Amino acid sequence: MTLPRPSPRLIETGQLPDYPLDPNQRLTTHFFMAWHHDRWLNSRFRLSAPPDVGGLAFDLFCLSQKQTPVGTLPDDDVQLAALLMLDLKAWQSYRARDWSPLYKWVPCQCDGEVRLMHGVVVEIILESLSLREKRRVEGEAGRRRKRLARLPDQILEAGGTRKMAADPGLLERVDGWLAQHCPGNRTRDMVRRALEADALAQSDLPQGLAV
Repeated sequence: MTLPRPSPRLIETGQLPDYPLDPNQRLTTHFFMAWHHDRWLNSRFRLSAPPDVGGLAFDLFCLSQKQTPVGTLPDDDVQLAALLMLDLKAWQSYRARDWSPLYKWVPCQCDGEVRLMHGVVVEIILESLSLREKRRVEGEAGRRRKRLARLPDQILEAGGTRKMAADPGLLERVDGWLAQHCPGNRTRDMVRRALEADALAQSDLPQGLAV
């Protein structure tokens, strides 16, 4: 026998767990979802639920990737039916089943709004965010290496000496100044200004600290 599901709208939001991700978190270029297929294929839900229910559940996993906050679903039958392109009554009949497409989706509090979250989906989002941050850090490190590799020739073109162009500390300082003051192309004039700013800064250091 299927017990009636209490409406989340009757639940005090203070009694619900907070969604563990930043409500403003975005994955605007998120078009790939890491999927642990062995875990899915051997899950109790997939082995027990009818194939049509399993298909809808998988669609909800995918649809949640484009929601706000990312990884959640609206706890609203009209919106869920629209997302799945189902007639409202058809969706409500699915939702009322013992094996529902919303299996293990639970209400949560998202900045005062009641939505649905799923533990596995949260794991997927955290993995995606971790990979995005790793790519960002690696990308910045690669761009920095390229800037530093070009900088000695740029210093020579700007009138600097070979000794200056071979000084790792100066290269780091000049690159930092240019990153702050010259986000675009590093022209000869801007590199010269960076060298002048560094010379001035070094001259202002207490004796013994200048390098």
